[in-house]
Amino acid sequence: MAEKMTEMRANEMMDVGFHCSQVVMCHVAECMGLDADCALRLTAGLGAGCNHGDTCGVISAGVLALGLVYGFDKPNASAENAQLVAKVREFTDRFVALHGSTLCRVLLNGYDAADPNRVSTESTWDNCGKYCEDACAILDDMIGEHYKN
Repeated sequence: MAEKMTEMRANEMMDVGFHCSQVVMCHVAECMGLDADCALRLTAGLGAGCNHGDTCGVISAGVLALGLVYGFDKPNASAENAQLVAKVREFTDRFVALHGSTLCRVLLNGYDAADPNRVSTESTWDNCGKYCEDACAILDDMIGEHYKN
């Protein structure tokens, strides 16, 4: 299995220009034996709440990861859809229990990427590494049995 995601490792990835969403999905891709470069490209637009301050990129990437395991590719898959919905709720509920929200602008203490007058302070992104670490830990727990050894 790939290396455990830590706050330090997440911060190192973000320090070189990756978004939180990319950190999470890259971790999952490495653990599942999938193409990490594809995962990075797939999730590149999800950071900063899709650049609107909405759903945090770690949540969006987590939902994509859950879709890889619990998603469906046939029509009329109501049972599979119900399972996926339950897993997404579990993931988001666990994240909210730790951090109080799934909204990027809330997690970043009011910084809103959609505001044209926004000003990023030195501390705006301080907690993003922890959000990545915790999202990855939740995913490791929820889908780790599907990881390659």
